[in-house]
Amino acid sequence: MRQSRVFVAALSILVLLALLIAPLTAGAAPLATPGGSGCAQFYQVRPGDTLYRIALRFGTTVSALSSLNGIGNPNRIYAGQTLCVKAGAPIPFGFLYTVKWGDTLYSIGLRYGWSVAYLAQVNHLGNPNFIFAGQVLLIPYH
Repeated sequence: MRQSRVFVAALSILVLLALLIAPLTAGAAPLATPGGSGCAQFYQVRPGDTLYRIALRFGTTVSALSSLNGIGNPNRIYAGQTLCVKAGAPIPFGFLYTVKWGDTLYSIGLRYGWSVAYLAQVNHLGNPNFIFAGQVLLIPYH
């Protein structure tokens, strides 16, 4: 009985730490690259935000925001997620990819023909093992 309480307490602490650390990394928008970021304006989703309210705030539509950010279900956004709210100039040497649930940098690299190390370098990722759904990555053209 005592061991299960200790386990639950330790697990609770780990979950709380993960929740405290996630907003620090989740809000980081991709850094500008020589060809531009492909997005003229970013917005970090706050608690209580909906895609509809964000669209109203920036004078656009839910459909346009969904398309611009690769969002399949407009009802599924979360606090800390970074959205592009105004498209910028196209990136002449690559494209932006929104990480989906279950993606790894390895699987993305296989799909587009790049190594994990190269994608991590191009996207200024400190830890290539930590990417999250909703994160926007630059995928260079070959």
